[in-house]
Amino acid sequence: MAIQFGTDGWRAVIADEFTFASVRAVARAYALMLHEQVTERRPQVVVGYDRRFASDAFARAAAETLAAAGVSVHLARRPLPTPAISWATVALGADGALVITASHNPPLYNGIKLKTAAGASAPPALVRRVEALLGADRETGGTAAPVVEIDPTDDYLAGLRSAVNLPRILSAGLTVVADAMFGAAAGLLPLLLNGDATETIEINAAHNPLFPGLKGPEPVERNLARLKKVVADGGATLGVAFDGDGDRIGVVDERGEYVSTQHVFGLLARYVLEVRKTRGPIVKSVTGSAMVDRLAERAGVPVVETATGFSRIAEAMQEEGAILGGEESGGYAFGFHLPERDGLLAALLLLDYLVQSGKPLSALLAEMEAAIGPWHYRRVDVPLAPEVAAKVVAQVQASEWPSRIAGMPLAGVRDIDGVKLEFEDGSWLLLRPSGTEPLLRLYAEAHSPDDVDALLAAGREFLGI
Repeated sequence: MAIQFGTDGWRAVIADEFTFASVRAVARAYALMLHEQVTERRPQVVVGYDRRFASDAFARAAAETLAAAGVSVHLARRPLPTPAISWATVALGADGALVITASHNPPLYNGIKLKTAAGASAPPALVRRVEALLGADRETGGTAAPVVEIDPTDDYLAGLRSAVNLPRILSAGLTVVADAMFGAAAGLLPLLLNGDATETIEINAAHNPLFPGLKGPEPVERNLARLKKVVADGGATLGVAFDGDGDRIGVVDERGEYVSTQHVFGLLARYVLEVRKTRGPIVKSVTGSAMVDRLAERAGVPVVETATGFSRIAEAMQEEGAILGGEESGGYAFGFHLPERDGLLAALLLLDYLVQSGKPLSALLAEMEAAIGPWHYRRVDVPLAPEVAAKVVAQVQASEWPSRIAGMPLAGVRDIDGVKLEFEDGSWLLLRPSGTEPLLRLYAEAHSPDDVDALLAAGREFLGI
């Protein structure tokens, strides 16, 4: 059994590679690593889980293994979003967290995410050390520790309330449709927003680990047909969808039209910079939007670009004192909260933007386009085995590129994560293997849909796929 963490945890098919034995193996290796880091006292961690099949039982097995290895454990009593577990980690002064979740993967999968004491995604060095300790034949050096059950829901929601002027949103008379996608965020937005003039309507909130009607609980446009219809038919203010563990968000405007994750990143950057008037670095992954660069340039703040994976964004946010971090897949973190994605907080901040501006989301999108120009984005996923995808990208890195691609003048080529081609007008094309799935991904952003299509077609032609 080969357990290898990707850009955001380890995921595998339940009862194939993801078994109680493998969960206990990871938990024991994590305990060994914690004992290496924490030598003057007993380490302590928070263990959480999502709503997937047997996640609660896997979490209990992980907690018992950690405790037997001398690590004090705070075990969540109920399924909770991953950011709630990150919040509890910081609030309790724990040394890290282990979360049983496979995020947006299909229902046959489960997985494990590891968190640092800051509540951030574990950096590559930490997970590589855990991998190295799998199966290590040595004692932990600690006596058995207790497992204490906790419910951090109220504290987490209080933290969200303190991050935004919630009374202003509650009194605004908004109608919000929340698609829980059968995941761990179910029930939480209504707890935050209902009770005054604003109302939340929740869909797909049942606990169903089969995620009916979905390939997986991922808040991308192909999965949001019902949300789009409910928003448009009901005249709602906004529609938001959360992935399986609640750290990512998808957005539908008041017309029932999907808003790309890149445009949401731009809107959140504009809100933080121009409404909250916060200044400081912004961190984005190599797949992040050029819109953020344009907005940051207007505000006179730097942009730091990292390889894909929120662990790298979180590291950079902490090192740079960043005010905002984001990625193409719909995960956004805020410097005044946690160096970790939080879908519920992102939703609240978008609502605050609507209330403070007095405008619908479509109008805010139009204003942003008027300020920085039109931008369009698309990603294509090509099924390829990881070793094949890596070989293809390595061949591309060694290739010579023409001066013009799809008719666009090439400004430069970078290999921070895969191969990124940057063009003189700010457009870009990225080719990289997925860190969590057997896919080769092609990303493109340009000033028109036709240019995006042309770049993606040129990339596929060059790769021969």
